[in-house]
Parts: sequence; structure tokens; C-alpha cells
Amino acid sequence: MRATRVIIDLNVLRENLNAIKRYVGPSVSIALSLKADGYGHGSVAVARAAEAVGIDTFGISNLDEAMELREAGIKGRILLYGLALPEEIPLLVREGIQCFVGDEEYIDLFAKEARKQGRIALLHLKVDTGMGRIGCSPEMLPLLAEKIHRDRNTELGGICTHFPASNSTDSDFTREQLRIFRLWVDRIRERGIPTGSLHAANSDALLSIPDSHLDMVRPGLLAYGYYPEGIDDSIREKVPVQPVMEFRTKVVFLKKVKGDTPISYGMTYRTKAETTIATLAAGYGDGYNRMLSNRGRVFIRKRLYPVAGRICMDQFMVDLGLKSDVKLYDDAVLFGRKYPERPVNPPDANDIARMIGTIPYEVTLSVSKRVPRVFKG
Repeated sequence: MRATRVIIDLNVLRENLNAIKRYVGPSVSIALSLKADGYGHGSVAVARAAEAVGIDTFGISNLDEAMELREAGIKGRILLYGLALPEEIPLLVREGIQCFVGDEEYIDLFAKEARKQGRIALLHLKVDTGMGRIGCSPEMLPLLAEKIHRDRNTELGGICTHFPASNSTDSDFTREQLRIFRLWVDRIRERGIPTGSLHAANSDALLSIPDSHLDMVRPGLLAYGYYPEGIDDSIREKVPVQPVMEFRTKVVFLKKVKGDTPISYGMTYRTKAETTIATLAAGYGDGYNRMLSNRGRVFIRKRLYPVAGRICMDQFMVDLGLKSDVKLYDDAVLFGRKYPERPVNPPDANDIARMIGTIPYEVTLSVSKRVPRVFKG
């Protein structure tokens, strides 16, 4: 086993998913986001663990991610959230991947290929109600829905939208998106067209706006143990989740140095007094961000120690002081789960994100593929 590894606790994942299921209720299904290798957690292992608690719909962003699941034997419904290239459509149709569409030309490509294969392509109409990304205008929904409904080789698997600001303290914009979405869905129903699953809520909206649950929700980072910013404690109590991922490495070298000793590239850190410097077997090549240089904190033997100097590609150093009980080959937690009963905890992905000015999504999925994933549970 390598010194640097990621521990993925699948029991925690299942507990998180069950908490989400209880919150949304039995009438609402869950499409678990597995984009970017399950946000760095390992999409196949995560999908199998999710299937064990009754999750059978998974969201991905490209054909390769879809095929990884299919080739691993995942039989559930797979939704392609992104847009495919024309040459990818034959395989998507053959594998029964349900795709988001938002214009006539793209729908025609699926219809033509499904007709060629003698299959039915299940399509989800994406409507842009305010995200400004992919999707048709609300006014185009009836026309496109009717086009899909009338073609014998296409079927409306669902209608969906996306929220750019659902966890804002002012949710008026999101509620207006939801009103527009429902208005145009009703017009489709007036034409006698089955809508399939209606879905809009990401993790933010799932927690903040229960009206947005509709037929299906699409949690991402919430399932992996992190709340969106701005979620108050009362909601956190109703949906208790914990981080699934723990990023660990080991102490591989220890040395005592004098005061005013420069550490690492650029000599941006100098020891204030005689101290012990530990070298850890991870670096920015493993996904421990270089912006944590001289600002990160690492958890070793129930204490936090500061990063000393610039993060290197494969190693970095921490300043232990003179009285540390850290030993060679001790485990060091770079980020992971917090335990309220403990006086000191490792950073979590939120803490790392705040230090470097990003979001926890980027922190977890930035852990390099060269870092082994060790699955528990």
C-alpha cells in the first residue's frame, strides 16, 4: 500500500444517501451525480454502494463515464447531463443512456440513430430558466416535447432545469425559475403529452427549497458529505451527512534543524527557532494544492501542524516544533471527517476550500488518479 492514499467509507456514503431519502420522502427518486469519477470518490464503487440502498439512477457528464458504469455491470438508469458529439450518439442509444436535449437538430440526431437501431431513445428536455448554460427557452418546450412524443423512436424520459443560486438567502430568483418551469410543463400536459420525470433540484435546492423536489432530485456533493454554503443548522439536523473521503499520507523523514533554516523551494519559510521538520509523502501531484503552501494544517497524532514552505510535486514539509511525539511513518490526515466529540480535528474539504479560495467540489475531485482509493464498507 502506498504511503499516500484516499480512504472512501462506503458505509458513510450509504448513511448519507439514506438521510437524503428520508428528507425527500418515498415519492421522490434520487439521481446520484457520479460526474468526474464520483467527485473523486470512485464512480463504480459509489454506484454499487448506492444500488444497495435503492438508488438506481446516476448522472454523468460524458460518454466515457457512462461506459465505465455499464462495463462495470451497473444496470440502472444513466443520465447524460452534458452534450454528446454526433459520433457518440450511436453508442449512447445502444447502451440506453438517457440524454439531455435542448434543440430540434440534436433531437433529430437521436431519432435518426434510434430508428436505424430499431430502438427508442429516452430523452430529457433541458429548459434554461435562468442558468444561461444549455437548454431551450421555456417557450420552445411544447414544440420540442411534441416533436419527441410524435416520433416513434424517441420518448420523453423527463423535463428538467437547473438553478444557479438556489442556496441564496434571497431565493426569489429560484422560485421564479420554478414557477416558469411548472407553467410550461402544464402547457405540455394540456396537449396530452406524458412528461416523464420532472427534476430540477441540486444539493442546494434539495435542502433549501422543498417545492423544487418534483419527481426526482439530483444531489451531488451532499451525498459525499458536504453541505452547500448558507445551509442553516436546522436543515443540517434534518439531513445529517458526513464526509465520505479521507486523504492520508505518511511521515517519511524527520530531522531537527536550527532557527532561521529555509524550507523548500523559494525559501519562503524559515524556522523561527530550533525545531523538527517532517517530510510527508504527498504533494500537488497527488492533489494537495500548492496554494496550501505556508497556510495548510495537517492532522498527525491528534494535533494540527502547519505546512512549512512550498508544496512540492511529490512531498511537502510540516513544522512539528521540538516537543512533538510524531514518529517516522505515522499517518497524516490532509483532510477528512470531523468528530464533534474530539477537541482537535483534521481539516475537511470545506476548510481546504476556504484556505485556497475555491469550493469543496474541486478539493475532492482534484485528488490525483495516481492516489489509490481504499474502499471501506
